[in-house]
Parts: sequence; C-alpha cells; structure tokens
Amino acid sequence: MDYKIYEDIPHTDIWIRGIVLLPAAIILVTAIFTWQESLEVTLYMIGLAFLSSLVIVFIIPIKYCIYNTKIRIEFRGPFAFNIPFETVTSIGDPRWFTVGINLPTNMSQSSAIEIARKGRMSVNITPSDKKAFISNFEKAFQDWKKGKDI
Repeated sequence: MDYKIYEDIPHTDIWIRGIVLLPAAIILVTAIFTWQESLEVTLYMIGLAFLSSLVIVFIIPIKYCIYNTKIRIEFRGPFAFNIPFETVTSIGDPRWFTVGINLPTNMSQSSAIEIARKGRMSVNITPSDKKAFISNFEKAFQDWKKGKDI
C-alpha cells in the first residue's frame, strides 16, 4: 500500500503564464478583427482559443507527491503521471541540455529538478521547495531500497 511522504506545488512565475496564455490571446485578438467580416469564423476562433486554453490548463502540473514507492505528478482532473522508484537512477539539477518529459512551470533553472530514469526519458519538474523535495525523495528512496532488500 502506498502512503504519501511529501507533497509540493509547482513553482510558477509570471513569464510562463504569459507564454501559456499568448496563443489564446493572439487567437482572440484575431477573432475580434474578423468579427466584421464573418461571424462564423469569429465563433470558430473563440472556440479554438477556449479549447487551446483548456488543453494547456490540463497539461500543467498542480502537485508533486512523493510516496513510499513512487513520485506522482498530478494534473487537473483524474490525470496523473507516476514515476516508480524502480526506474529512478538519480535526481538533481538538470543538465544543460536534456531530452525528455519537461513539465516546467517557470523560466528559472534554479528551481528545476531532473529525474533520470533507467531505459526511459528523464523527467524535469519545478517544485516550489527544491531542497525539501530532494531530501524527502532521498529519504523515501533509501527506505524503499532497505525494504526491497529484506
């Protein structure tokens, strides 16, 4: 049975919010200019802006949880992404260039963490308290290793 050891929220900044909202804002401004020409196109564009905003809202993490056997990245609704401890090789500062699953919620590299995994893509997250997240992970990971060895 899994039990929660630590929970953190993503560290967000104004820049990422602006980047996330920029496509919807551009579509809405364009819809305003097309309103005089075609109401149908304007309605399609408003729908597109709403749909793209909805997709973005659902792909931005809202919570990072460390359990006794996994790290769980939670999104809005029933969506979550689990990283089992069996696959984790290391956790720490991200490399200069990384190919993997990037779930950034800010533009600063100082709060980013890279979770390297065996045979799978690494995962980059940005918890609000980086040091606490890493120390709680290391403690949970060591406890998991001890329990696995018994």
